[in-house]
Amino acid sequence: MRILCLHGYGTSADALQYQLSGLLHSADPSWDAPSIENAHSLIAEAIEDEGPFDGILGFSQGASIIASFLLEQTANHPEKPLPFRFAIFCSTTIPCSSDPNYCRSITGGLSLQDQQRIRSGQDDQIAQLPASIKAPFEEFAKVVKAGLSITREPVSFFLDRSIEEIPCALHPDHFPGRLSIPTLHLRGHNDLPGLSDCASLVEKFCNPRCRKTIVHTAGHDIPRSGSELRQFRAGLDWLVAQSQLPTQ
Repeated sequence: MRILCLHGYGTSADALQYQLSGLLHSADPSWDAPSIENAHSLIAEAIEDEGPFDGILGFSQGASIIASFLLEQTANHPEKPLPFRFAIFCSTTIPCSSDPNYCRSITGGLSLQDQQRIRSGQDDQIAQLPASIKAPFEEFAKVVKAGLSITREPVSFFLDRSIEEIPCALHPDHFPGRLSIPTLHLRGHNDLPGLSDCASLVEKFCNPRCRKTIVHTAGHDIPRSGSELRQFRAGLDWLVAQSQLPTQ
């Protein structure tokens, strides 16, 4: 069984390997956990060079990159099966789109006043956006504020730019793609403020009939010992079993 793993922002492959050390130590030795960084093109390159993989695991920003990669694969190539039979999302942040057409559908009709509200990065200004497009920017702002200790940049650093360059969060109210493969979602009860909401949002993109969520006490991390590690292991066993069922 092979699972491609992506780490979070500001960390490394070694850091994710440490976070998964409890699972790796307790798992069957036939389990392998190669890890890779960067975005969609590197995931595709890894699949081409190192695949096939049975599943994919991501932590934090790595999980959000996986979500956007799989969702855009589903939307752009609905006739093709996804390159993974299952996905594991750990402490997921908000996925952003790489598709300029999706971004234009969100921001293309904005008035100059609304563009200025977005570029301000201020919560009270973003709250005044039209209801139809407000949610993606509110979710994006949550992630930026949660990661302030890592990025050292305010929300306006990411939003105070030309409308074509503003990141557009994938939101289930706006993006039609959905994941049909089995998914396992881990999120911390004491995660950074706002990130638990992002993880819940990503869950809405996934099929509820083959989706399992585990809430743990490890914060923005992955359980490495005790009953919560055993719960994680049981979730993985369930996930693999789901992935081996006949597709509908």
